[in-house]
Amino acid sequence: MSALAEEIVKRLSRKQKSKRLSIEVPTVDKVLEDLSIPTSASKGVPVGLRVKRVAFSGTKRLPPEHPDAEGHPIEEVGATGFQLELGLNDAEQRAESGLNDASVWTGETNVADEGVDEKVPRALVPFAFEWEPQEGVNGIGSGRNLRGKSTIMNLLLWSLSGRCTEFSPDTRRWIEHVEVDWLVGNETLRVSFDAENGVANNGRVTSLRDDGGAENVVARFDGDSFEDAMSSVMLNRLRLEIFTVSQAGKAVPHKWASYVNALWVRPKYLKSIIGKEPVLSIRLMQMFIGTDWVPVLAAASTVAGVLASEQKANQERTKTATDAVGAARVEAQKKVDDFQAQIAALPAGTPDLAKTTAASLRAGDIALEIHALETQLLNRSVAADTIRQQIKAAKARQHTEYEHSLLTKFFHQMEPTVCPRCTATVTKARRAAEPDEHKCSVCTSDLNLEALKAKVVIAASVDIAVASSLVDSASVNVAESDEQHPAPRSEIDALSDALQSAESGIAPLRSRRDELAEAREVASNEAVLDTVLLAAARERQKLEIELARAEGAVDALALSVTPAAGMPVDPIHLAVAEGAVEVLTRWVKLHQDPLLMTISGEIERLTVSFGGDSLSHFKLDGAANLSLRKGGDPASYGQLTPGEQLRVKIATVIALIKHGYAENIGRHPGFLLLDSPAAEEMPDGDLATMVSALLEVAREAPMQIIVATRNTGPLEELLHFKNRIIATGNDYVW
Repeated sequence: MSALAEEIVKRLSRKQKSKRLSIEVPTVDKVLEDLSIPTSASKGVPVGLRVKRVAFSGTKRLPPEHPDAEGHPIEEVGATGFQLELGLNDAEQRAESGLNDASVWTGETNVADEGVDEKVPRALVPFAFEWEPQEGVNGIGSGRNLRGKSTIMNLLLWSLSGRCTEFSPDTRRWIEHVEVDWLVGNETLRVSFDAENGVANNGRVTSLRDDGGAENVVARFDGDSFEDAMSSVMLNRLRLEIFTVSQAGKAVPHKWASYVNALWVRPKYLKSIIGKEPVLSIRLMQMFIGTDWVPVLAAASTVAGVLASEQKANQERTKTATDAVGAARVEAQKKVDDFQAQIAALPAGTPDLAKTTAASLRAGDIALEIHALETQLLNRSVAADTIRQQIKAAKARQHTEYEHSLLTKFFHQMEPTVCPRCTATVTKARRAAEPDEHKCSVCTSDLNLEALKAKVVIAASVDIAVASSLVDSASVNVAESDEQHPAPRSEIDALSDALQSAESGIAPLRSRRDELAEAREVASNEAVLDTVLLAAARERQKLEIELARAEGAVDALALSVTPAAGMPVDPIHLAVAEGAVEVLTRWVKLHQDPLLMTISGEIERLTVSFGGDSLSHFKLDGAANLSLRKGGDPASYGQLTPGEQLRVKIATVIALIKHGYAENIGRHPGFLLLDSPAAEEMPDGDLATMVSALLEVAREAPMQIIVATRNTGPLEELLHFKNRIIATGNDYVW
């Protein structure tokens, strides 16, 4: 039974009731074994890493007009084909050509842009470089930029990690062979390989004897296996372990190359205080500090993170599925309610097809009969209207004749007293003489004797027919009809009788028509009602089918269970893994906190010595977060300027190296590359201060530091000639 398992059991038994777990120690040990979580700690003891010799060779391809190209053979290189071969952009293509002068390269680019694959002449200039760095601080300097300093740094990292990522395209193409001797502890390993466009081949790692002769080949590699070969060689010898980090719910293993990223500092990689990637800074710091249980904590944290991620993913999948089922159930129930409401809204009753047919036929017959009656009504109405017009015309004629009779009688029976022409008096004697003398008392004309008998005065000279007519008119008895319209009684009466007869036949016809209209309405309603019932029956049948389907869906969704989504996480495994993380975090913290306090003080001291005198109160915590004060105000590493971050990052790495030497614990190999520290707001004075501080630190603890910088003054002033390699003026380092 392990101490870790016993502590986990105690911790799980003290949790709140809902999370409390009663489990035996052997069971916990078995779970830890199944989860590949170690149950014992390993003490971190530093093993030194030094570069003893670096050599590489190849062929530069320089423009023929280059000073170093004189006397060397020329080859023709297709510009377009060369660019396509390497997959270079314009800037890289210019760099590849060796013509850093943009104006010169512009002409060649234009040619290529026009689609002319013009051959570019290049002088093939062989080169070879070899240097033996010393223990302590070493410097690589040049009077100008782009003189090969970073190439040496990149080549060291390439031979150490197996990764070729930081080279410029031209350098990658020029280097043809590499040979680097590394001192790992007390063993010297030579990493040698041929190279073609940045791809290693014919590689081997050879253990060397003290006299420099090859003892045995430790590993062989090519481009694809280079990184794995260096991991297998270096991790064991430097007593480092592969550590895993839970990233996006998956356990991602990190090998030797991740450690190498923490062995160099470049201004463009300042986001993390340790190493290149922030996500690895905690693990790298814990590994380098060397706390006993750190590797176990890393393994347990990764396992717990993966299990928790899987459990969370399962819970999210389950929740998504449950929500989907719930939403589907609500939707199905909504359909059920909707179909039930539609069925309830349909009219009740059962349709009778025979009854519907009979009602339709009856309604049709009645409609025909109504049509016949309306025809009769129309004929009688027309006849009545005609008779009324005839009666009106007859009465008009009668009235005219009556007025004419009245006028005739009036004028022919008048007894004028004066002459209407001369106004001479008509005497009584003359009027009395008319019956006797048969002369007009006014004009003395002879009178018609026959008319006179009828008491009508008419001249004898008037036409007999006219006279007769006047006599007949004057003889009409108008006295009794003074207030009435005389009319020929026979015509008006006949017409009135005819009108009465016509009107008397209309009312029965209308009455009969109305009766038939009501009967037709009843029959039509009966037919329509049955038709509606028939349509409702068909709709009800369709809705009942849909209702049955919806009810079936509701029943099915009510019975559905949580769908299985992936392998479920064993709660015992998750609880044990999380318990192990809690126990190990406490153990690591107890051991690590005092060390972190010491390291924080060393970081502050070194940072101030590097020129960062406005920074104070450094505190590095277990999560690799650095808090401090800047000018007295609280700040963090991320809030510093790039120049301040560079100083703090270098100080942190050196503090970790010193800690390992002073405490004889830790895993940092004591090797550090500083590339272009003066690029971030570091004047010559501060760089000299930093180099001096590095020399002092290197005297306090064994380490090897290689600084590459364009400011050669501090290197020439402070470093032994064996510890530096400097290109002056326009010269190249190699």
